[in-house]
Amino acid sequence: MNQAVNFFWTVLCFIPVIAYWLAANSLLWCFIFIGISVVSQFLPVSQMQLSHNPRFYENFGVKFARKFVQHGEFMNRLIRKAKPNYRIIKNKANAMQYLKTILMYERYHFLCFVFFSLTAMYALITSHYTLSVLVIIANIIYNIYPILLQQYNRARVSKLIK
Repeated sequence: MNQAVNFFWTVLCFIPVIAYWLAANSLLWCFIFIGISVVSQFLPVSQMQLSHNPRFYENFGVKFARKFVQHGEFMNRLIRKAKPNYRIIKNKANAMQYLKTILMYERYHFLCFVFFSLTAMYALITSHYTLSVLVIIANIIYNIYPILLQQYNRARVSKLIK
């Protein structure tokens, strides 16, 4: 079930990006932007934590966004109907492992954030205004909110470990 949620958001948010690159008739910049995005993975994403206070992220609406994502409120509720004892974090070891998973998700969305941002800027430069706006919207939905959500989760789990 969780993978179906991932698939839905991935397809929905990559549509404007793919549409732009099909309209651009030049994949050279696409490959350059992919390369830049891959290089961005060497940045210390875990040190880009905006706050260690979960309330900071709640002010941006992450609790609302959390309802619609993998392992979010709706999905966990469905899973718990079938498996009443289902919990992601059961002990300190699980919490430590979950922090690694959070970092992996955050890195993926940071890579996509860089690629979507570069694509949106290039679409703007090449006068594809509508596609640029759609890529920016997709970037907010698919990358910015998930990054904020992962940082929120890290802040919450770190408090649990302490």
